[in-house]
Amino acid sequence: MPWFDQFPWLIALAPFAGLFLSAVVKRRDPAVIGDRVYRHDPPARVSHWTHALGVGFCLVSGIVMGARFTPAFVADGPDAILWMNVHFVAAVSFLFGTFFYLGNTVISRYRFKEHLPTRHAVDYTIRHYGRTIGIKKFTMPPEDKYFESEKVAYIMALACSILLVVSGLVKALAHVVLTLPDAFMNVLTWTHDIAAALMLLFFVAHVFFAVIAPFSWKTFPSMFTGWMPLGEAEKEHKGWLARLAAMGRVEGAPAPVAGPAGEEPSDTGSSQTVSAAVEQGGQ
Repeated sequence: MPWFDQFPWLIALAPFAGLFLSAVVKRRDPAVIGDRVYRHDPPARVSHWTHALGVGFCLVSGIVMGARFTPAFVADGPDAILWMNVHFVAAVSFLFGTFFYLGNTVISRYRFKEHLPTRHAVDYTIRHYGRTIGIKKFTMPPEDKYFESEKVAYIMALACSILLVVSGLVKALAHVVLTLPDAFMNVLTWTHDIAAALMLLFFVAHVFFAVIAPFSWKTFPSMFTGWMPLGEAEKEHKGWLARLAAMGRVEGAPAPVAGPAGEEPSDTGSSQTVSAAVEQGGQ
């Protein structure tokens, strides 16, 4: 028997568990500490990975089972039940991560604002990707914690997540307790599948630009450890460093860097490098 039939209460519990956990966990703000920058605290990483893994396995299992506009790769029977159970577990993870993030956003609204595009979103996105592919005429002003291109993609992911959550929860309720008109369920299923297709586009692009592309390799580990190198932040996120410095979130200094033979070691402390970022960020 599919787990959607055996454990429907988990679908209802996951959002409440995410909201509850967001209310009791302690958050840690980003800061420059020595030669590293603390970028993502544990709650941010937990919400990211539970959401991301949930989305990933929901997409894979959904593709296997088929959508309104794609063929199914399994027929009714044990194989279909297996993939439906995968979809169930992934949905629980997705709901938990999404509502954990939602709760954190309600409590710390400035974290949500960090993700929102500014009026420069289109211009900066064109410049960012133009520079990425080697077009030298494009220059970038100091970027914040998240690139403007990431902020634009975030809006797409947010919209898709809302559609998936609402349509998915109603579909789950209809599967267990509600009796809804066939026409309504057809529209709901189309909505769910189209949102999933759009989320797939975002997911593939996100994995490429955040994980596979070489320019992401110094930042991506922060999703596991929380930390990124100060040098990378100075290169890509001068605006963010300026903001951290203005808020007094700079602690310590990295060890002196040895110079050529016969010269004194040079002190490249974070106070100097971040001060430079403040100056450039304010230009």
